[in-house]
Amino acid sequence: MSTKPLKVVMIRRGNSKVSDVPAENLITFIRKNMLLGTDELSGDGKSWIRVDRHYQLRKYFSSDEKEEAILGEHDTSNSGDTTQLNPPPGLNNDFEEVASLLKDING
Repeated sequence: MSTKPLKVVMIRRGNSKVSDVPAENLITFIRKNMLLGTDELSGDGKSWIRVDRHYQLRKYFSSDEKEEAILGEHDTSNSGDTTQLNPPPGLNNDFEEVASLLKDING
């Protein structure tokens, strides 16, 4: 079963939805920063995917933008900012366990 490319899609940003967005304009909207990587895209209004994760559109977003979206907004105006990000809970224990397993494997 072959699927036809969509002519129009829906865009969602937070609680706001815009219907009938021409699919051919998406790249232009991305380049003009009107469409963000964190915005969501749908063809049916039921299944949504972030624009920067869509297999055809993700190449239009730099890895820096993806990292910002993952980490959230961060104030970079203070160049002397020494804020450090803490690892997720349990990550250090996971690393210790992996290191122990590697030692067992390598002798």
